[in-house]
Parts: sequence; C-alpha cells; structure tokens
Amino acid sequence: MPEQASSRRFEVWALRDKRWLIDSLARNEEAARARADELYADDDIEAVRVVRGRFGNDGTSYETVLTERVRTARRGERPVRIAAAPDEEAWCETLDDLYGPASRQMIARLLRNFLDRYAVTPTELLHHHRYVKQLERQAELMGQAMQRVATHQARLRGLDMRQRLDALDRLVNAAIERSREALASRAAPRLGEGGLKALGEEVTGCVPSPSDQAFYLRFAVSRAFEDQGVLGAKMELLTQWAAPDLPGQFSPLIDELAAGLLGAASLLQEMLGPQPHLAAALTTLADLAAGRAPGESVKPPTLAALARLLGRDGMGETRLVLLERVQRELASDKPLSRDDLAGQKALFNALVDKLIDERGMFAGGSAMIEAIARRSRRFEIVGGIDSLRFASAEPVARLAQLVDVASGVLGERQQRAVATAMAEIIGRYDGEPAALVALAPRIAAVLLPERCKSVLLQSLPQPAAMAEA
Repeated sequence: MPEQASSRRFEVWALRDKRWLIDSLARNEEAARARADELYADDDIEAVRVVRGRFGNDGTSYETVLTERVRTARRGERPVRIAAAPDEEAWCETLDDLYGPASRQMIARLLRNFLDRYAVTPTELLHHHRYVKQLERQAELMGQAMQRVATHQARLRGLDMRQRLDALDRLVNAAIERSREALASRAAPRLGEGGLKALGEEVTGCVPSPSDQAFYLRFAVSRAFEDQGVLGAKMELLTQWAAPDLPGQFSPLIDELAAGLLGAASLLQEMLGPQPHLAAALTTLADLAAGRAPGESVKPPTLAALARLLGRDGMGETRLVLLERVQRELASDKPLSRDDLAGQKALFNALVDKLIDERGMFAGGSAMIEAIARRSRRFEIVGGIDSLRFASAEPVARLAQLVDVASGVLGERQQRAVATAMAEIIGRYDGEPAALVALAPRIAAVLLPERCKSVLLQSLPQPAAMAEA
C-alpha cells in the first residue's frame, strides 16, 4: 500500500553547544532543506540535519536522515590578521560604490588572509551573509580593516577620521542588513540548470531596480559557489558559466568573479601548473594579461582554461590582478631562476619587454615601474629603469617635472617609464583642463617613443572641445 503524505513529517535539527535540538517542522522536504540552509549560515550552529519521519500502520515511528552538514572545527587556528595597508583610495559614498571594483580591490588587499582561509572572493563576502558572520567572528578584524581605510582616506582628503569611519560604518551596516535579508528570503532567485542567462532573466523579471538586480544576481552566484568549497572548483564552475554563447551583459560579472578568485596565490599557482622558474611563471602571466597566448613550454589544462577565460572581451579587472601579481613578485627578493646573475638578467630583460603594452608604455603603471626599477638596481643594469621621485604632490607640477626629465638624455626603457607615469597622472586628473593644455607643446617637443607621445597628446584636453564647452 503506498505511503500517505499525511504519515510523513520533515524535521530540521541543529547542533548547538554539542546538543542536537529540533529547530522546526516543515511541510515538505524542500522547505526543510531551505530552513537547514538558513540555520547553517549561522556560525554558532555546528551542524544541521534534515530528518524524514514516518509512521507505520501500527503506530511505530521510523526516521531517516536525508541530509547532514557538519561545520569543520577551526579551534586552535591563529587569528586572521590584516594582510596589507591600503595603498590606494577606494572612496565610497553609496552602496553601489561599496560593491564596485575599487572597493573590492581594497577588500582583497586588506582581508587577503581571511579570504584565503575561507576560500571566498570579495564578491561573496559582500553578498552572502554567512561569510559576513564568519568575518565578524574574527575578533576585531572587521573593525581594524575599516579603521585603516578611514584613516587612509581621511589623511588623503584632509577629513576627520572619526566622521569618515562613521560614514563607512553606515554603508557597511546597510550592506550587511541587505545580505541578511536576502539569505532569509525564500523568494530570492537561485541559479539553476539554465545558468547565468536564465538567472538573469529571472532576476530582471522579479526585481525592478537595476541596482537590486545586480545585487541579487551576485547573491545567487555566491550561493551557487558555496557548495563548491574550494577555489579550484569555483573557478571550474565559472569557466563553465562563461560559455562562448553567454550574452555580453554578463562579462562584467565574469570578470569580477575571475579577478576575485585569481587574487588567491594558491589558485593562480594551481592554474599555471609546473613552471621551470619564477621568470617563466611571470612571463606567462604577462602574456595572459596582454591577451597573448602563453608560451608552448608548459600548457596544463588549467592554463588553457584560464587563457580561454581571459580571451573574453571585458576582462580588465582580471588582467589587473595578474599584473599586480607580476609587480609584487618583481618587487620581491625572490630569484627569477637558479641561473647565475647573467642568466637571471637575460630572463628579466625578456620579461620587461613582455610588459610593454599596445600604447608602448608599461602595463601596471607606476607600481610596475617601481618594481622594475628595484629589480634593475639589484641586477646593476646600466641605462635601465630608475625610480621616479616627485618634488610635489600636485598633479600638474608632477607632470611638468616629468617633462623636464624627458627633456634629458634617457634610454628607451626610461622614456617609456616616464611616458607611463605621465599617462597615469593625466588619466587621474580632475582639475582645470587649461593647465594640462598648456603643457602640450612641451610634451610634443620631448624625446619619447612616437607611439607613447601620440597617446599622451591625444589624452590631453583638446582646445577646440574646451572652447565649445
């Protein structure tokens, strides 16, 4: 005789303080599993179970454990520490700013140790309340990170640190509450077999605000990532999502997630596979960041998957992550290979040539220039790249100083370094355009590679456009 639905019950159990307790009864298995997921997001819960009970004709009760999730104990681990001081300004006025690329990059730098320990990305931390709770359990880690950012930003803009900290605190609390509400909602969209395209359609259909659509899209992705556990599995899933027929509207999301995953050195090493030496690994990263096919010497399947991913349009954030890794390794004292000084110098020179971008300048900007200059000093390279030291913090004064430097006799690489620094200043300038226009004749007269000079002059405000404005 078939079992009657009324003879079944679904219980949700939770283990807290080493005691199993029934949390709730659910009307069906789907509701029970959803409630178990909500409980598991609370780090105070050590484990959850979904139990199906059944009554026999004679009144006997039978129970079956349908699922059980046990949290891995982390007792005895050292507290997570701040990984680095903030080295760039990621100014946030709105929630959209907090979710933006500059903010995520700051989170990746400051909280790298936390992100690596729990195998999560900045996107997951910002959108999934389970990881927020894990961060809150790390003693004073969140408070320390926010205080460092507030102090850095207040110093740069001449503001009161306490007021800046209060403003950041309001934004972070709003983001935390948003992630908490999303996790508690059973109506929040989920990523299913239809992939990102179907998820995007569902989110668009049920969430009217574009800002909220972006949040719930990333919340659903974070939930899908949760079941993967390790970074390698998450990257494999991401490469499956990034199919050739995926609409271009999802490219920023793919880029954001890939950048977050590849920020972990362990995953990057795993995907690169065995490399003969550090110089080969950095050369491969430089090729990937530039959109070039990696060399033929070593091509593990993971590297081929990474190359295909970076072959997509709009992967700028991921390329920057790869260049930052190259920059940090070049700035370190690690040997490029086991060769003697002459052999390492030859590898270094070949790598530097790989870092020249389509503008004729150095990919990675001033930070890369400084890293190359540091390594050049160690190798005692004559006519290589020297560090750029500025006499003023004012952008126009710095640009004028660079024009003076370029007026001297420089080697080709130092010319490219000067042009790179010029382009960086011009790109970030938000002052009076006329001050830059006045420097145009001087820039046109200095000795720089023609491609670099052309790019610089085109990036300056044009007098005709200023007159029309």
